Amino acid sequence: MKPVIVIADASPLIALARIQHLHLLREIFTDVVMTEVVQQEVLSGGNFADSVAIRAAIQEGWLQVCHSPSDNDGTHLEWLDPGERSSILLALEYQRNRHTPRLVIDEAKGRAAAQNLSLELIGSAGIIATAARLGLIPQARPLLESLRASGYYLSQTVIELALKSAGE
Repeated sequence: MKPVIVIADASPLIALARIQHLHLLREIFTDVVMTEVVQQEVLSGGNFADSVAIRAAIQEGWLQVCHSPSDNDGTHLEWLDPGERSSILLALEYQRNRHTPRLVIDEAKGRAAAQNLSLELIGSAGIIATAARLGLIPQARPLLESLRASGYYLSQTVIELALKSAGE
């Protein structure tokens, strides 16, 4: 069963939009959400293609914008980037309300913080691998290579794990 809610941080949204596959989030998950802070980060690119694609997804209604929770529960995540922090705090808020969100996040510090808080995670490479496994794309490798070619950092280990997960 698909997670009902996926909360996306800025980097994966930008990465998937950059390779023209932002739609994979909509095809894999039931609800795709980002915080207001993440919205500001991803739309600050003005009229770059990734910002235009993300803006279109918001206008189409499948990429929803939610409030950015404050860190008043003592989680102490102020050392993180504001977008990562707001995404993690929103995931924790959903969790407290008996939802099981999955957090889409790529940055190592944010992933480590989310794992320490027992949140479910997936990254850009994991989205691509899942799409390949589900038959939404023919193969993961070309999209992973496109991400790298566009300047998006993916370690060789992450690529190998994604390809293995995709069955390639």
